Parts: sequence; structure tokens; C-alpha cells
Amino acid sequence: MLRHILFIAMIISLMACNKSPQLTFSIDEINTPSQASIRGLSVIDANTVWVSGSGGTVMRTSDGGKNWIDCSIKEELENDFRSIHAFDSLRAFVLGINNPALIYATTNGGADWQVMDSLSSKGLFFNSLVFADANRALALSDPIDERFLLIKTNDGGASWKRCEAMPVKYKNEANFAASNTCIDYLSNGYAWFATGGSKARVYTTKNDGDDWHIVDTPIKVNSDYDGIYSIKFKNSQQGIVVGGNFDQPHLNDSIAAYTKDGGKTWLLAEQMPRGFRSCVQHFNNGSTSLSLAMGKTGFDYSQDNGLTWHKGGDEGYYTIRSIDGTLMAYAAGSDGRVARISILMK
Repeated sequence: MLRHILFIAMIISLMACNKSPQLTFSIDEINTPSQASIRGLSVIDANTVWVSGSGGTVMRTSDGGKNWIDCSIKEELENDFRSIHAFDSLRAFVLGINNPALIYATTNGGADWQVMDSLSSKGLFFNSLVFADANRALALSDPIDERFLLIKTNDGGASWKRCEAMPVKYKNEANFAASNTCIDYLSNGYAWFATGGSKARVYTTKNDGDDWHIVDTPIKVNSDYDGIYSIKFKNSQQGIVVGGNFDQPHLNDSIAAYTKDGGKTWLLAEQMPRGFRSCVQHFNNGSTSLSLAMGKTGFDYSQDNGLTWHKGGDEGYYTIRSIDGTLMAYAAGSDGRVARISILMK
């Protein structure tokens, strides 16, 4: 009898240990002096944040959003800076969607900007810029001559060159510049970018963009607005894609998938996010790991690497970035809206 009691107690204990903690979300809206549509977001730490967006907007804060410094480039007030990457409170890169495309860099907190490179071609439209480390970065544009245009740097952005070995795309296949996360790039040279429009696919490289391979995903595509909007890898093997339809954000049939083999194969989530999601990010504070998918109508979270998604909240933003080593993040969206998000466990 005692053995049975001990066995039952052990089972209950194991069930309790395996039960995921309940999560709550604290969202604090932060006032900004802007009404821009913000899709560029780079978070250094809890205090230092850069944002960029429509109307040539570039801003930064060094005190958690209490005060914002306007870093906008006066010659680019008609541009939409959907891509930004900052290294600290002084050094940052921005890239807009205009054609010609100018890659700007600052080393003095946005007081001055220098043009690092300029590109011009029919159909040019840059969707995302991502750094793997201090020296290596990739920037992805809409297709040129039936191939996606991808440029890279190996010297911290001082010079850029085109990746030549790009495969031919599918008809009407495109990227989405919704949150500066349609491409991800790790320090080991692995990179992935995601598509939509006519096909929801993932392009993958293991050598910093020198060679690319294409993998189909089960994400549903029925229109030009359907597909994968965001891709994020937790490590070189585990990754998540999310998307849907920007014009019909309530649809949630086949809008999220995950991989456990570096992107060779993708599986649909067993429980989907509640609707269109334009950005996915990972969180890890050392004891807890989770993923969060954000969209303009709300956000969802997963505690099993994208297998199942659960309601987080109805507050909607275009983009989100976690703060390294914490369960905190900043999000940004329409009308100059920025928020600080804290994830609490019960």
C-alpha cells in the first residue's frame, strides 16, 4: 500500500514539475513625440531603444522612453525606414524602402549620418536588415530580374556587395517589410529568409549567403497578402515562422509553423495564433524560455517552441524585440505607439 501511495505521489510531483507556469503580461504604453508608423525597432537594453518608420522617422531613448531624441535624417523625410539596427546608444544603421536605397550609419547617436552605400534598380524595395555580429550583416530587397536581391557586409557596414548565387524565385513570390524580421542571421553563418505572395517558402544558407537552398512550408497562401511575415531561430536547429493575411487579420488557418532541423522541414503548429502575426521573437531569462508572436490585432505566446500558441493579449503592434536575458520587451506600431512589455509568471 505504501508503495502505491509513494508511486502516486511521485506521478503527481512529476506532473506538477512538467506543468508550464501561468503567464501574465504587463503592458506599459510609452509616450513618443511622433505619429509615425513604426516598423523598425532595435533594443539594446531596458533603457536604450531605437525606432524608425514612416516620414523618415528615426528616434532613440536612453532612459526607457521618458525622453526621446529625434535622429531623423532631414534629406529623407519622404522615406519609410522600416529597417534599423543599433549597436549601442551611439552607433546605428538605417535603411528605407525608397529607390534609390541609401544605407545610412551614425556613430554619434544620430546627430550626423553618413551614406555607406547606395543602390538603384527597377523594383528595388528593401524589406529587412539584420546583423549576425559586429561585422557581418545581410539586407534583403524585393526581387530584381526574378531573383531576390540580397546584399552583405563583412566589415561592419563600411562596404556592401551583392550575393550573386540567388536561386530563381517563384512567380509573384515576395517578402514582407512588416517588422524587419523576414530574415534571420546567426553568428555561425546560418541565415534564413521567408516569403509569401504566391509561395510561403524559406530560403536557407549555411555560408553567410554564398549559397541558398529553398524549402517549402505548409503556411497557407491564397492571395498576394498571404504568407510568412516573420522568421526567428532560437539556435541553428529550432526556428519559428508566423504570418497570415495583413488585410484579413482574423484568419488563422495555417499561419504558423516550426522546425527542429535547421529549416530542412517545417511543421504546422498544432494550435495556431489567433490571427495574423507580423513578428515573432524568443525570450530566455535563464530559467524560462518562450516565444511571442505579435500582430496589429494582438499577440500570442508559445512555451513549446511553436507547437502550440496561447492568447497573450489583444494589444496590437507591428514589431517587438526582447531584451536579452529577460522576460521583457519593447513593441512598436502605428501612430508612434511604443510599449514596454513584461512577462510575469505565476
